[in-house]
Amino acid sequence: MFEEEKAHLLSLPAQPYDTAQVLYRTVDQEGHVAYLQNFYSAPWQRIGELLPVRVTETELIVYGPEIREIARHELFPSGAAGQRRTLAAHSPGRDPSQKRELLRARFAEFGAEGAIFFDRLIGARRNGKDEAARVLNLLTIYRREDLARALERAVRYRAFSWSAIERILAAQARPRSAVESLTVEAREQLSQMLSQIPLAPRPTSEYQLLLEESGKDDEERENEDDAGPGGSVA
Repeated sequence: MFEEEKAHLLSLPAQPYDTAQVLYRTVDQEGHVAYLQNFYSAPWQRIGELLPVRVTETELIVYGPEIREIARHELFPSGAAGQRRTLAAHSPGRDPSQKRELLRARFAEFGAEGAIFFDRLIGARRNGKDEAARVLNLLTIYRREDLARALERAVRYRAFSWSAIERILAAQARPRSAVESLTVEAREQLSQMLSQIPLAPRPTSEYQLLLEESGKDDEERENEDDAGPGGSVA
């Protein structure tokens, strides 16, 4: 039976079908992304960023905003929890100024109030850099616009601490649900990608060939309709 059916079977696709799960995760203050209660490191330069994460049967792969691989880890076995995989190359090293400038750039994305809050936080708090990273980590719970308003209010009332931001958000903002977080994060990521890689409209000349081919097909169908049963034109 197989030999009879063999000539009618379709060949397998050239590339295997990709069944990997794609998620979006914010890199936390310790430079890790979370998946199933475990943590996997990403380059320290990405702290506070929302990044796409691809999960296969055996690996977790982190991509940068330009969709290039920046980290790859072996998945922890099913049932593991609270475990960490950290690569030495993902650490900021011994130069604390690098992490400070990175964090300042992240806060500057929120406008002038964000930059002011960061500078005053670093100057007023002993563990200012750690608190700044914890503030950015609140993006996993609250919307970006809510955090921007909280930073503005904190600057207005000179409340330069992570706990102040947390109190402001708890009083004025609503945490996102798990389902809403996935939807919003995916939309934000797509909007960011589309704004970075704008697609210009194609010139109409590129479609001319399609119109010509369509015209030929219509002409052939008309000739077939005019032909008699024997194939000659009536």
